[in-house]
Amino acid sequence: MAKNNKKLSIFFIIICLPAFIIISPDWLKINGISPCWPVILLLPFSIKNSPWRSALAALITGIFVDSFTISDASYIPSLFLLSLVWSQYGLHNKKIELFLNIGLIAIFGTAFVGLSIWVQKIIMYSVLRNNWFHSWSIYVVISEVIITGLVAPFFSSWLLLTYKKN
Repeated sequence: MAKNNKKLSIFFIIICLPAFIIISPDWLKINGISPCWPVILLLPFSIKNSPWRSALAALITGIFVDSFTISDASYIPSLFLLSLVWSQYGLHNKKIELFLNIGLIAIFGTAFVGLSIWVQKIIMYSVLRNNWFHSWSIYVVISEVIITGLVAPFFSSWLLLTYKKN
């Protein structure tokens, strides 16, 4: 019975990811910038599973998110590395006692994903190496980090509790 509940929760997450990316409500945005939903949904899964499972989930999530975005920069490398780090964190049986710790982990993860995409765009489009591009990119990364840090404790801790029950 617990295995069916776990499969149901994973199916629910797979359905919710595109919905959160496409239909992110305005009250969850800072000036039109929504939270980094792949980080929020991958964090509890990676903490509770082995490195191989979390890496596979990161690859699937990265491919899924890249199919919704128009940019040439990919989420796959950053999500893959984050899933490996978070699964190692979970393997060492470190307890997350406060749900705000999840927000802090999500902040670092979102900053890593944002900087990874920023570096990929700088490498691909060498024309965009002017000051305007960098100031705009820094604003987007900071806004995404802030809103993810505020949203992640609620969604990720709820998912983490769901995984613990199953």
